[in-house]
Amino acid sequence: MKVILKFTLLFAVSAALIHQLSYAQSHSTEADHSDHSITILAEDYAFQTPDEIPSGWTTIEFTNEGNEDHFLFIAKPPEGKTFDDYASGVLNPFNDVWYALRDDGISQEDAFGKLVESLPEWFWSVEFIGGTGIIPAGATTQITLNLKPGMHILECYMKTEDGEMHNVEGMMRDINVADSKSDASPPDAEIAIILSNFEMAIDGDLTPGKHTFSVHVAEHPEDGFGHNVHVARVQPDTDVNEVLRYMNFMEIDGLQTPPPVQFIGGMHIIPQGETGYFTADLEPGRYLFVSEYTGHLGVMKDIAIE
Repeated sequence: MKVILKFTLLFAVSAALIHQLSYAQSHSTEADHSDHSITILAEDYAFQTPDEIPSGWTTIEFTNEGNEDHFLFIAKPPEGKTFDDYASGVLNPFNDVWYALRDDGISQEDAFGKLVESLPEWFWSVEFIGGTGIIPAGATTQITLNLKPGMHILECYMKTEDGEMHNVEGMMRDINVADSKSDASPPDAEIAIILSNFEMAIDGDLTPGKHTFSVHVAEHPEDGFGHNVHVARVQPDTDVNEVLRYMNFMEIDGLQTPPPVQFIGGMHIIPQGETGYFTADLEPGRYLFVSEYTGHLGVMKDIAIE
């Protein structure tokens, strides 16, 4: 099952380019090379971002201007592969599998088999670089990643209320990370999260207020591509198993609008040995720090902030 759930992360489909060009005319973001920070805007359903940014430690301020929950997922295809290669090579198998799950009722296990047969060989060399956790409409979160030169894919694969994937609706585009590199450094983290196979450790003083978290992947599952952590504020009677089920993209209502809990950010998949940073503003209450795709209770922390 963990092999199957890993694939919930990887749905990639063609971007709505005309929609993006129209959106770009009314929104403008530029890279700030001096402090190595950029702004990325999300709406229903597009990203607006600079076309090119320098490499190295980069802080991304991600603002959700849409009416639905969104996240930012960053993938780096192998050298020589283009945006069109990524869209066409991964689009059809994942799209076919999703509709087979939703409309034809095939099992997740059968969907996995269908997927493996259809994906191009180069897909297994795609690097998952990081990104934000889920945030609601009107929210802003901040992450810091160490970006390498090359073409990167940005996407959100959450689902609409009608069960359509956001990347199908247009939330996928490319961004080029240039060879030029600044001397920017990672931020100082007050709280450290370490992900190791099917365990999560959190070290730091979780108090009300805004905090910077480091996320380090010491080890990832044997058949996985990395690890992530999403942060959600939940009610006292929330069933954590229902949250875990919702995080599984292959569930029919998984990652679908509206979510059962209030997400406030986190860090998307980063590979073994890498570290990323995110900020989150914690109010008093109950929180879940949960990995999206493993489905294991060990990769989750249920924490009360007093």
